[in-house]
Amino acid sequence: MSADEQWTGPDVEALRMPPADVVERLVEVCGDLKEGLVEYVWQPRFSKQVNTAMRRATDRRHGLDERSAMAAIDQLALETKLHDGTTIVQRFAEQHRPPFDDEQKAILLGWQDVVESIFEVREHLEGGGVLLHNLLDDLLYPTWATNGPDAVAPMTPGSFVVTRIVPAHAEYDMWLFSGPQSLFGPDAGPVMAQSAMQTGMAGPRAMRRNTALVTKAWEMQAEERATFLEVAGADFVVGTPTEMRELLLAFRRERQRLIEEAHPAAGADDLAGPGPEDLVSLPDEILDAESLAVVYHEAEGLSYFAEFAAVAKPFTVPADQLSRALLARLKDFLNDETVPPHLIRRLAAQYPDTVDQVFAALLGKPGFSWTCDGETLLARKKPEFFDREPTPSITVTGTRLAELLRART
Repeated sequence: MSADEQWTGPDVEALRMPPADVVERLVEVCGDLKEGLVEYVWQPRFSKQVNTAMRRATDRRHGLDERSAMAAIDQLALETKLHDGTTIVQRFAEQHRPPFDDEQKAILLGWQDVVESIFEVREHLEGGGVLLHNLLDDLLYPTWATNGPDAVAPMTPGSFVVTRIVPAHAEYDMWLFSGPQSLFGPDAGPVMAQSAMQTGMAGPRAMRRNTALVTKAWEMQAEERATFLEVAGADFVVGTPTEMRELLLAFRRERQRLIEEAHPAAGADDLAGPGPEDLVSLPDEILDAESLAVVYHEAEGLSYFAEFAAVAKPFTVPADQLSRALLARLKDFLNDETVPPHLIRRLAAQYPDTVDQVFAALLGKPGFSWTCDGETLLARKKPEFFDREPTPSITVTGTRLAELLRART
């Protein structure tokens, strides 16, 4: 996108831009803090964590390149939880001697709030910065490099950069590059947009900063769930994979019909996207299952679970028939961190007369009570679902990302 084209993204005027003297001071302060943090990461006390991070970043065919190593160390320092739940940057901020002042400590702790994405370069800023537009969350990020203006000189308006950035100061919309940057020319826009879309669909939390997009996504998810309820008659259905595929196909076709009905003036390009058949394509291991559960949860969205009949079977037999083999699939579901707690809760609510005896046999705890112990068990087995704020499963694209996606076709 050239500089003279009309900008259709978020409003630049709404940003809290830092004055030039603040930029100069904060870049210097953050540069010093960054150097200190890098030295701190390489201390012997973190050698085990560093070696693990490097090993994970190593490509079996090509080894470990400099960019991958930089990204691995940056993620380790800012995001990876240590055994006590803290991060390395948190320890650096809180344990440094002499102690950091309040501003320095706040800056360091703020670096745990990493934004990793594909950005389009909008323009150059005073003090050696660039204005970046995040294709995923549709927000603008004025960003500077602690190693000077030369680092951003190749980032011409209209080009794209894949990178990680962190906040420089809570008082301003000012960000810093963190880790390596991969730069792509303006002609790579459609490819970058497709990559951003795939990333957003795989992890909708990437748009969490844009409250307007999140609100819209929740609204769309509620509309989709209502359509599913209308087609399926319930938010939870169990059947054969073939039956469930037909149900999902009917749901997607009805959803597409409603969208087209709500936007009669929209052209084909505006409504372009995967067709119903593409959206219900199931992998072979799912199609080979004996049973499949499909659920559209109000918070977690649409998901499906193979062999669910085997999971529910223990709740339908007498206690003296609860063998290890019969409990095996339920045990897998309980231990699988990707299976949401609401699925286990649903079973407990569906079979209140047998839930205690099933979990008592499964856990080897004769006194187990779902009413007293159920939530504690779920929190221990599935902590990720309790430690995060729910986000919609639907990804809403911003105007600029939609433009780039259309340019690909």
